[in-house]
Amino acid sequence: MMKTHNLFVSCIESRVQDQGSLYARFHIGTFFRGQALTFGNSIRRALLSEMPGFLMTDVRIQGATHEFAVLPDVEETVLEILLNLKKTVFVPRIPKNQKFETFQGFGFLKNNGPGKVRAADIRLPETVQCVSPEVHIATLTSGAELSLRFNLQFRNFSQLEKREGTFKSKTVAQAKTEDGNVQDTTNELPTLEKNSLFFQQLQNKRNSKDQLFLDTVPMPVQKVNYVIKSLNAKNGSEYIILEIWTDGSLYPQESVEFALRNLTDLFFQFANISKKSN
Repeated sequence: MMKTHNLFVSCIESRVQDQGSLYARFHIGTFFRGQALTFGNSIRRALLSEMPGFLMTDVRIQGATHEFAVLPDVEETVLEILLNLKKTVFVPRIPKNQKFETFQGFGFLKNNGPGKVRAADIRLPETVQCVSPEVHIATLTSGAELSLRFNLQFRNFSQLEKREGTFKSKTVAQAKTEDGNVQDTTNELPTLEKNSLFFQQLQNKRNSKDQLFLDTVPMPVQKVNYVIKSLNAKNGSEYIILEIWTDGSLYPQESVEFALRNLTDLFFQFANISKKSN
């Protein structure tokens, strides 16, 4: 439990759910009336869309040129195989005191029928571990062969949304004229850099016909709920009950720390811009 005067972030309950997913419940406060709603909405969005993690960006399956193809002697369609692959969960295999910032590599799978193919059959780099080995991928009948290769990347929200180098655009402070008025720059559309994520994916799609593209943003936090409760009716103070479900690659406690740090950095940047523009 962390306390600073009347501020607290407490983990009340944590447990392992089915298929390795993790659950935790937190109490966060204290807020004045109306602040809890603002905080709850912000941290929920940060938890769902700004967490670091592994993801498969594209897959090559031997014998498949598009998502709706059917492989011979394989019970699942290519689309079902892709959806099953998305259920696999990967974590870095490194010491706890070592940071894992970036990673880009490949995973392989090659099985012959008859039999069931699971995530445990995937061959991975030494620095990556699959924590969902029981995930079903495909069912092969006699004579069937499933061979695939996928691109695996570890991404942070900061890497995806770095404002320098991704877009060229003017800030409000830079758009001020000499007389102090803000110049209208709505017609100045941002220009994509060649190293941006969107540009790279567009080039990959043009250069390859057998690549099947998947996610571009990791989502280790699967679900977030929050409820606002009254703490003291006399002064109108409130607190939040926050519930988090993750896929097992990230502890809920870690996800809360990431979200709070990201929100703090975001508002701090705008606070600095406001100071410079005055």
